[in-house]
Amino acid sequence: MRKPVVAPLILSFLMLTFALGWRVPASTPTGLVSPLNMTLSDGTLYVSDQFTGVHVYDVADPAAPRAVTTIALDGNRGSAVKDDILYASEKNKLHVYRREGDTFTLVTTLESEYDYDGGDVPWNEGPDEYSFACVCGTRDESPVMPASQSGGSSYATFAVIDDYLYRVDRYQLVVYDIQAPAAPVELQRLTLDWTIETIYPTPEYLFIGGESGMFVCDRADPANPDLIGMVQHIRACDPVVVSGDIAYVTVRGGNQCGASPDELMIVDVSSPSAPRVVGVKPLATPHGLALREPFLYVSTGQSGYTLLDVTRPTAPAELEKWADWPTKDFLWSNDLLYVLGFDDLRIYDVSDPKTPILKSTIENDPS
Repeated sequence: MRKPVVAPLILSFLMLTFALGWRVPASTPTGLVSPLNMTLSDGTLYVSDQFTGVHVYDVADPAAPRAVTTIALDGNRGSAVKDDILYASEKNKLHVYRREGDTFTLVTTLESEYDYDGGDVPWNEGPDEYSFACVCGTRDESPVMPASQSGGSSYATFAVIDDYLYRVDRYQLVVYDIQAPAAPVELQRLTLDWTIETIYPTPEYLFIGGESGMFVCDRADPANPDLIGMVQHIRACDPVVVSGDIAYVTVRGGNQCGASPDELMIVDVSSPSAPRVVGVKPLATPHGLALREPFLYVSTGQSGYTLLDVTRPTAPAELEKWADWPTKDFLWSNDLLYVLGFDDLRIYDVSDPKTPILKSTIENDPS
């Protein structure tokens, strides 16, 4: 007769469990883990997370944001909105979703001409840094978006202008025709630089930030943007915002982007084909920006954020500084400031920009 082996196996399992500790497979996070970007469109806030996808929040009441849904994506670098259509990236893919109420349905997917796994793409710059990637929606020249419109922040990798979708894709500017929003057609790819990262649109130009400088593309022919100007700097990371003839660029070294001074560059773009640096302000680890003249918010990473007076653009003056919370980027709409942290997001009333009043917080996922 065979001897029973169940009891010894159970005993061995229990002994191993006590020796190593009881381990439960980690649950799949569903909340904000590594948020990269945000955009606001008709009272809806879209937050892209590189590990968990696009998180959708109803912020009609900014004091009580409501989680609508999460579109699960792995390797999401950003998204854009046009009407009832959401565009979102997933590594080398562009997904197109149609929104009906709180439901997002995948309509089609376009793939890039190359395939990559993100190994050499700046999605992660280190333990406390995350990639340049932010959502962007239809926007006008004003940096302050009415609640009925949509707009993104200085870390945008997408921009929608009229019937065109522009996407910063690694080293190329990709142009799509979206006259039929649910059926984008890729028109062309303009090679700019190996490490371009962000895009800031105006009605006439596209300002593109990269590790080696800021590029200016003319949109005279919106289907065929033309590179006309550039400001170079030491290898560094740099998002950009623009108002009128002045562009503000943050340059941050000490990470994957290279060794460079930490500073805010002020660039005269009155002649877009020949932009020139007209001022520099040293700032510790500058990240994203939000502009509403004469005020400019600048994130300073782990040390919080700073408010500058740019009445004299060539000589910004520091007005206030908040160091209680690590930040990355901003979205400014009317009297509300959406501030993106490294694992959460806060909404402030900035009727007085010098005295932000906290309305609500969207926390990170504890799992």
